[in-house]
Amino acid sequence: MTDANKILYLGNDINTDDIIPAKRGTNDDPDHLKQYALEHIIGVGELLQYDEIEAGNNFGCGSSREIAPIALKAAGIKKVKARSFAEIFYRNSINIGLPLEIIGETEQNPVVEAIATAGGLMAFNQKRRQGEVKIPPSVTPARPMTRVEKMLAKASGNDYVKPGEGVFAKIDLALSHDAVASSVAKVFYENYGKTAQLWDAQRVVLVADHFIQINDIRIDNKAPVMYEQMVKFAQAQGCHLFDLVSPGEAAGICHVLLPEKGFIRPGMIIAGTDSHTCTYGALGAFSTGVGTTDMANIFAMGDMWIRVPPTLVFELSGTLPPQISAKDIILFILGKLGCGGATSKVMEFRGSIIEQLPLDERLTLANMAIECGAMCGLIAADEVTNHYVTSRTPIGFEDAIADPDAEYEAVYKFDLSHLEPQVARPPKPDQVVNISQLEDVPITKAFIGSCTGGKLYDLAQAAAVLKDRQVAQGVDLFVVPASMEVRQKAEELGYLAIFEESGAQLLKSGCGACINSGKGVLDKEETGVYATNRNFKGRSGDPTAKNYLASPRTVAISAIKGKITANLD
Repeated sequence: MTDANKILYLGNDINTDDIIPAKRGTNDDPDHLKQYALEHIIGVGELLQYDEIEAGNNFGCGSSREIAPIALKAAGIKKVKARSFAEIFYRNSINIGLPLEIIGETEQNPVVEAIATAGGLMAFNQKRRQGEVKIPPSVTPARPMTRVEKMLAKASGNDYVKPGEGVFAKIDLALSHDAVASSVAKVFYENYGKTAQLWDAQRVVLVADHFIQINDIRIDNKAPVMYEQMVKFAQAQGCHLFDLVSPGEAAGICHVLLPEKGFIRPGMIIAGTDSHTCTYGALGAFSTGVGTTDMANIFAMGDMWIRVPPTLVFELSGTLPPQISAKDIILFILGKLGCGGATSKVMEFRGSIIEQLPLDERLTLANMAIECGAMCGLIAADEVTNHYVTSRTPIGFEDAIADPDAEYEAVYKFDLSHLEPQVARPPKPDQVVNISQLEDVPITKAFIGSCTGGKLYDLAQAAAVLKDRQVAQGVDLFVVPASMEVRQKAEELGYLAIFEESGAQLLKSGCGACINSGKGVLDKEETGVYATNRNFKGRSGDPTAKNYLASPRTVAISAIKGKITANLD
């Protein structure tokens, strides 16, 4: 793994939970973070002896947390070389001045070079505000464009763009939450002045959802401070704030809440300090995760730099078998592509299967596009989309339509008529098998919740299974409605009563166990099956635990049977 030149050699798909575990995220002091960089791979403090990292494909996949490159840089890493980088990690590193090298790449990117030459994004934008530098113009000639290329061309003021080129795109909506917003505010004020104002307060939404329950499972004095600082910033700036509705309870998890509240419309450009911001592509928006520095600059400038992504098309056809859900579909695709199969690309979902899916299920597909490395999971707006959006907001929208001869990097065609329930083995969400191929796996915990698995449709799947049945002895089943609206509707439909009668534990809305920050986390050596989106080591509990991913229905059946199964008989 090492040599005399103090280079640390790593493999493929090194994720941000590997680089810095989520539970370290309540302290953004670089001197603190550097001690825990790569702790689950090489041990606490061990990275301090290295100068460089050389890795394989998809380095930095997973979360959008900027503390990952910050931790590496603070530990003394002077360069990270890899065959490819996850897009958000790539941008975060460029923004803070951590040198990266893509092994074998020779193509130059004028925007990336301009930012690097200036000393990072903050320095570039300061010079830009003073008129000392300008955004390098696009020189792309007339060409047919995809849906996303058209969105980004319009947002960047260009007639045409092409995959790989860097542009600065105007943002229609910016999202942050309590795990990051206080750090964004700090960077914003430090660099743009103590009296700096948001470029447009009505285009900024802050949500309390991530670390609000962390003290239910361990003492963390910094998490409440981060939350309070976010609230204070929102009040000072006059932006939208979805605060706690009661102690430890969110109005909703951001990626479910924002569509509910009418903030998401087709054709929008959306940035959020969360990798699952890709969810909003289900409504025809281009939405992607960003880091702290990106968001601080968005707060000031109203735009962000981005490399125009190529698009992969997924034609999903056939008739979906009964009891098969969008979670099974996206796990199946993950198993085919791998965690790096769509790195820095858009995954556009089409076909008769999409037409059959309700909006909640479309959100699940788009939500987990990031697990394939994608910047956004996209579904073109149709009658389902239009009905949902117009029922949530009176604001009109203008959708983008791809040119008939637009170029796509690849087109995948899957007939899903015979798809069976899918399960992802630990420690990666692409370790997917048909459930019939899974060995016998007893469990002690099961979890239905998160932005991926806590929507109303998800709870309906679980309730149908749990009605008149009991959770197995020795198994704890946790159910977390993803928003207060979901909770209210689930109560009206009788789902909550079914959960309680089955022996499940109903928890408050919030991200909670999904990011190791609330009840339902796995303890040492435990095994569980979760309807969440990631099963990296230590992601949802102790690093020695094993977390399998499955659909809400499969999780509910497994809780009844005491082992991972989709068979109710």
